[in-house]
Amino acid sequence: MIDIMHVSADLLKARSTYLFVFLFVIAALFIFPSISGAQERIEEKVGKLLVKEFDPEKLTVQATGGGSFLYAKATGIVIKGVRIESVSLYAMMKEPPNEINENDENHKYKLADLIHYSRGEVVLLEKDFTEYTSKEMEDIKGFKNLECDFSKNGIRVSGSYVATFLFTFNIRMEVLSKLSFNEKGLCLTDTTLFVAGVKQPEYLTSQLLQRINPLIERERIPFPVRISKIDFKDDRIVITGNPQPLKDSNVWNYSRS
Repeated sequence: MIDIMHVSADLLKARSTYLFVFLFVIAALFIFPSISGAQERIEEKVGKLLVKEFDPEKLTVQATGGGSFLYAKATGIVIKGVRIESVSLYAMMKEPPNEINENDENHKYKLADLIHYSRGEVVLLEKDFTEYTSKEMEDIKGFKNLECDFSKNGIRVSGSYVATFLFTFNIRMEVLSKLSFNEKGLCLTDTTLFVAGVKQPEYLTSQLLQRINPLIERERIPFPVRISKIDFKDDRIVITGNPQPLKDSNVWNYSRS
């Protein structure tokens, strides 16, 4: 049973990691347009590249006159089958990327080295996460009727695990957990595992967390991004470093028709 849980944890870990890959791509695209021709403004060029790459429902891109500060907010994007309500990024660059070549396979990582400071935010709605669990995680053999509930106290995932060994067993499972962002990255914390309504021993929960955590490793974030808090609400989770829109900037807006 634990092996099956490890598989589901790996899927969740992969999808979580991809969120920060998305933030990284935004940061890379912010910088690249500054070396293009002057026919197209930076915010418009960045916006069109983001639309092509991620097909958001809505998108706003802001840039200061010299392109030293940029901000983008994408609403309604789908990453690995999971709909994300919004992803935002504020970025400040060290210097213009005059020597960056788009055809260089490592250009994204070189661009990341030029980012001096950035703040990111990801908003995930409960209804979208529930839809993900019902469509994706139930494809894992044995898991049925998975439900997810967000609250100010954290995340609760419950469901049943069906296994056949001479007889068919239908075991009720429940996991209660919170999230934290520490020196290791984004991790599950204060986690309790219940099987058939019985709280499992600490060592079993710890063993599971060792395989799961961190959901997102700090070292996998190739640019300096600040995440200051994780806010649990009744209908959403907000993982944020409080990125703020720019004032007195050029703006480009997009809405999917």
